[in-house]
Amino acid sequence: MARFEGMGIGLACGSFKSTDVAKKIFGAEQTLQSQMTVEAALARVQARLGVIPQAACDEINKKAHVELLDEEEFRRQYAITNHPVVSLVRAYAAICDGDAGEYVHYGTTSQDIIDTAMMLQLKQAYELIQDKTQKLRDRIAELARQYRDLVMIGRTNDQQALPITLGFKMSTWVDELDRSIERLRESKDRVFVGSFFGAVGTLASLEDRGLEIQQGLMKEVGLGDSRIMWFTSRDRLVELVSNLCILTGTLGRIANEVYNGQRSEVNELSEGFVPGKVGSSTMPHKRNPFIPGEIVSYARLCRSTIVDALGSMEGTNERDVREIGMESEYLARSFCLADAALDRSILLMRDLEVHENGIRRNLDLLGGLIYAEALMMRLSKDYGRLDAHEIIYELAQKAISDNLNFRTLLLTDPRTADKLTEEELDEIMNPSHYIGLSTYFVDTIAGKQ
Repeated sequence: MARFEGMGIGLACGSFKSTDVAKKIFGAEQTLQSQMTVEAALARVQARLGVIPQAACDEINKKAHVELLDEEEFRRQYAITNHPVVSLVRAYAAICDGDAGEYVHYGTTSQDIIDTAMMLQLKQAYELIQDKTQKLRDRIAELARQYRDLVMIGRTNDQQALPITLGFKMSTWVDELDRSIERLRESKDRVFVGSFFGAVGTLASLEDRGLEIQQGLMKEVGLGDSRIMWFTSRDRLVELVSNLCILTGTLGRIANEVYNGQRSEVNELSEGFVPGKVGSSTMPHKRNPFIPGEIVSYARLCRSTIVDALGSMEGTNERDVREIGMESEYLARSFCLADAALDRSILLMRDLEVHENGIRRNLDLLGGLIYAEALMMRLSKDYGRLDAHEIIYELAQKAISDNLNFRTLLLTDPRTADKLTEEELDEIMNPSHYIGLSTYFVDTIAGKQ
């Protein structure tokens, strides 16, 4: 077991496949290190202002490394106090020479250290999420440009509708990711602020030096300066989680498209396959969409975290352990799920298979019915739009109900046969002639080749 684990300290991510956030940023040891980093920064600011001796500051910073802590002593203190920050302060002070330990945690309160250290961890994780989202966006944009002109069937309500291009479909994914990237960027200054306000937020213990220390500490650790204490104002954390839930919702939508596209009856898109990859222990032919399935599961799990985050806004008075006690769970959960979903999405898009034969087959699946709108617009010149709609509607429904070929009906029904030549019908029923501005939107959103 890793050092300091099993004590309920830090942001625990569960069993999700989050390597970077779960193992490199969150966890008990990383949390304690973040708190020691804040304590050391506080000492530097206080020493510059003459609040504590410079020698004490130097010793505090020299020992600001979690690997120097005596884990046994920390656990002993924790068993007595049941207070992680008090246990840390005592264990930290114990490894400082002379009387320097007396100045660890000087003039601050536990919640200041917890919140500021937590924000440092969350900011680091947030920037990692930003980088991965940009990487995914760029890969999908590359695919959209590659398949800019590949005509496929567009669907509404899971039913065949009109032709689009695969690049057009993918460009809607890029556009949605762009908005998440924008949200992540725009909220950073608002969300990532530190805390240094004292017991109830008034900075009473440091009197006239409080604001100087507060502003100096925030600059030292690279966080924004909150205008007033936020011990019970947790809306920033809710905004943060909301951004992650929206992002993972987008990843879930993209993964669902691949999941459904991998159905045997559809066979348009699928996760990458290499020899040796197994879909089923009993059915050797199976290629199951496990990766898109994982992404959708992560997205569905992540959305539940916003409920807990919103619940944590209801704290009372100047501090409320009931709301604060929820945060390590929903923050870790949302970040680790987003990180895992991004890793799997990047893998999915890296190895994505596009089955052009299946795409072509599905364009012809309804025997020309997908051109009903184009035919209606053409016949509007002869009959007017309403009558043209009725004629095409009648023939289309007959083709569906009686399992007849739509093109044959058009060439035999006198209302249409007299107006449409076979050559004109071939022209109308060319899918590449009815994709509208699909390629324009690809160029606009994903860029030109």
